[in-house]
Amino acid sequence: MRNIILYIITVLVWGSTWIAIKYQLGDVDPMVSVIYRFGLATVLLMLFCYVKGLKMKFSLKEHSFMALFGVLLFSVNYWLVYVAELYLTSGLVAVIFSSIVFMNIANGSIFLGAAVDKKMMIGALFFFF
Repeated sequence: MRNIILYIITVLVWGSTWIAIKYQLGDVDPMVSVIYRFGLATVLLMLFCYVKGLKMKFSLKEHSFMALFGVLLFSVNYWLVYVAELYLTSGLVAVIFSSIVFMNIANGSIFLGAAVDKKMMIGALFFFF
């Protein structure tokens, strides 16, 4: 039952994010909108970690990897999504952006040596369609 609830929450958040992006765009540069969005997410996640008592001390190597991960997976691509939203409908951008699932699988295999599991690919296909 817990997995179903987590799935429903994911669908609701993911589905509504495209509407939020559409309304967030306006007079503010898309890069600034991304900074607002992830700045708010950072504050909320740090608060969550504090409340839960989660470890927040990492090595320099771990910080470097997280910074690279954040820039490549959350900063640049979301900025490009916001720019695309200026010219394309949000539904089309959402469909195109969903290809990130396949990119993550491919990059995990190439850069991290993670095995490409059959179940993972089936799940990705369900997500995409």
